[in-house]
Amino acid sequence: AEAAAAAAAAAAAATPGLGEAQSKGTFVSQEMHQMSLREMEAKKWDKARCRVVSVINRHAVDKEIVALLLKTSDSGPLKIQPRDTRYPAFWVEQPQNLAGASNGAKGKKKSNAVTAALDASSSMLSQDGLLKQLNDLEEGSPGLLCVGKFLDWPRVSLSPRAEVLAVLGPSGSVAAESDALLSFYGLDWRPFPKEVEDGLKARFPDAATVVREELAAGRPDLRDVRCITIDPATAKDLDDAVSVAPGKAPGTYRIGVHVADVAHFVRAGDPIDVEARARATTVYLIGRVYPMLPRWLSENLCSLLPDGDRLAMSVFFTLDKNGNLVEDEPPEIQRGVIRTLCRLSYNEVDEALEGKCSENVTPDILSDIQELAALSRARKQYRLDSGAVVLERSHFVFQTDDNGAIEAVHKESASSVSHSLIEELMVLANHVVAARLVEAGEQAAEDASITAEAGLSQPILRRHPDTEGKVRKRIFELLPKHLHKEAPEGATLPALLAWCKQHWSPQTHEAVCADVLTTFKEAEYVVVDEEEDGPPGKNPDEEAPAPPELSHWALAMPTYMHFTSPIRRYADILVHRRINHIIGADREATAEKATHSDFLKWVKSAVETCNSKKRDAKDVSVDAIQVALSNFLHRSGGMEIDDAVVTRILIPRTSLALPEDLRHPVEEDVSIGDAAGVGKESFQDRLKKKKMKEAVEIFVPMAQCSRSVSFDMLNIEPIPGSAVVDDPGDAQKPRANLRARSVLVRPKTQQLSAAVDDDDDDDDPSSCTVS
Repeated sequence: AEAAAAAAAAAAAATPGLGEAQSKGTFVSQEMHQMSLREMEAKKWDKARCRVVSVINRHAVDKEIVALLLKTSDSGPLKIQPRDTRYPAFWVEQPQNLAGASNGAKGKKKSNAVTAALDASSSMLSQDGLLKQLNDLEEGSPGLLCVGKFLDWPRVSLSPRAEVLAVLGPSGSVAAESDALLSFYGLDWRPFPKEVEDGLKARFPDAATVVREELAAGRPDLRDVRCITIDPATAKDLDDAVSVAPGKAPGTYRIGVHVADVAHFVRAGDPIDVEARARATTVYLIGRVYPMLPRWLSENLCSLLPDGDRLAMSVFFTLDKNGNLVEDEPPEIQRGVIRTLCRLSYNEVDEALEGKCSENVTPDILSDIQELAALSRARKQYRLDSGAVVLERSHFVFQTDDNGAIEAVHKESASSVSHSLIEELMVLANHVVAARLVEAGEQAAEDASITAEAGLSQPILRRHPDTEGKVRKRIFELLPKHLHKEAPEGATLPALLAWCKQHWSPQTHEAVCADVLTTFKEAEYVVVDEEEDGPPGKNPDEEAPAPPELSHWALAMPTYMHFTSPIRRYADILVHRRINHIIGADREATAEKATHSDFLKWVKSAVETCNSKKRDAKDVSVDAIQVALSNFLHRSGGMEIDDAVVTRILIPRTSLALPEDLRHPVEEDVSIGDAAGVGKESFQDRLKKKKMKEAVEIFVPMAQCSRSVSFDMLNIEPIPGSAVVDDPGDAQKPRANLRARSVLVRPKTQQLSAAVDDDDDDDDPSSCTVS
């Protein structure tokens, strides 16, 4: 009330004659009064200024800060400049000498070598050590990348203070930049603790010993099953193998998907489990891998290499020649010991199917590959008929040197038969496991006295919400208008995408697929708690759909969960433990006293970690590709590509380069301003008027992203007075032609047509179609 009275008094004082009129009893309309208040509000915004006089409470910076280490002088203080531009520069507060800090550790006996290594590491992080590393840099180097920790911000200082926790290496080096990217996104880039790795090697000295003990304990021997792995040629963590054999009925095939039994080595609550749960995923960058598990497991004991026997979790299911699950021979999940007969790369499989077999491909293996390829094609068509959405993306192989820098780039087919073969079999195995989780959960009674997380009846599923409406809308926005009437009416989304593929070039279709992918909601792991989500679907024959909120829409699966990559995904390990419990092979137990609700809370927390780390790992991977490609192009002087596609023309509505009939009028309130001639636009209006350049957006498959290039760079400009309306009923979306300013522009870009959307958001550039 006081504020309203003050505002009214201020308005009366600022409006000539208003106060006098009120004092004489003259009637003043409410509309005039409100207009006066608006003018005053506009004035206040126009002249609004402030300054910070005190910081009451600072937000704690509890995460690591990736920064560039700089020196202010040869012997003066050091500074770090964070990569995150929201942070200011930090003064470095580092102990002068940390050597000897490891001496006298309480109750810990260290060898002389370990002690010396710790002292050397601590000395490198002292003030003198950091200065020495900066001085040792090659001339022209921008500085050292480091990881710091916020300490404090003294009131008497213009800059906060930080401590350097680790030096990553020279800025620009592949190793340092990779570590910095992971740290920036909050992913673990450090090696595993030595005591964790030593403990694993002591407990599991070699694969032969592990297998011998398990066979003696009664684990089934599946070494007579002909198993093969199909992976990238450079892969070391091989976590799945496949096999095929005749089914019981004529014309059926018994397929086996054999997955590394990682849960045998990573027991709940062990130190390695704590590490794996925190990391949650393996991060793959160009030429570098940051494993979720120590390499003793991920590239040795768990990896299904063809050099010996391995422990596995095997999923068997039977398909007919049309890709349907055979009900008379139901799926089966069991533990076993397998021996991989052959390791093949994707290229080897594709060449073998074309009749060019390598020495690894024997006649029996070739027969298996051919049968699996035919079944996977049928299975893929079955999913497409069920509504699965397949977006084609190119696969690129980056050839690197010894330092991890890109030397060459090779493109693989977006529709490789070998990739599709493995994808279809893994998807079906994951679905079979998910259906088993749901079935077991419904059969189990809630038990408050369970002794491990694996005993929880609530299944973990991977959910993908349905966004078909948005996807269809986006496709028609990208579809040229002359094709709108030709598009099949009432077609399913897969049929619509297939029709589009026939009317677009392969490059355009891939660009559209990449654009459409942005309308998808992200798939996520969920713990199905019936009190929150309701009961899920359970049918392994896929005929009884789950509730839409728990199904996987893009894969057209009523239930789905990751199971086939436990070496690189912690969520898969959680599922392996639950499956072991279901089939009666559970060895998990806990010494802690915990209730059912405690275990449920822990599992939900682990699932949330898996979701967040998976998103971060994807962002890191995309950023790493773009950084590495940028460095490669600078070193090589650039490269020509023939699959880039112009996807949009971006023209600001307020652009003066637009013809007069396409400019968006800027509304001016002439009542704003004072007698001294202050500008006619308020502060808010001026804030909205962002300076934007006309640009063309181009999708580059190799970089897996779109980038905009300004008209100036392409040397093109709008043709004045060229605005036309294609459809008289669509007068709100005029089009303007663009022309080349010189012959430097290639013929394909000399004539572009831009359709300007008419919406209410003046800040966003117009989206345009290209002809």
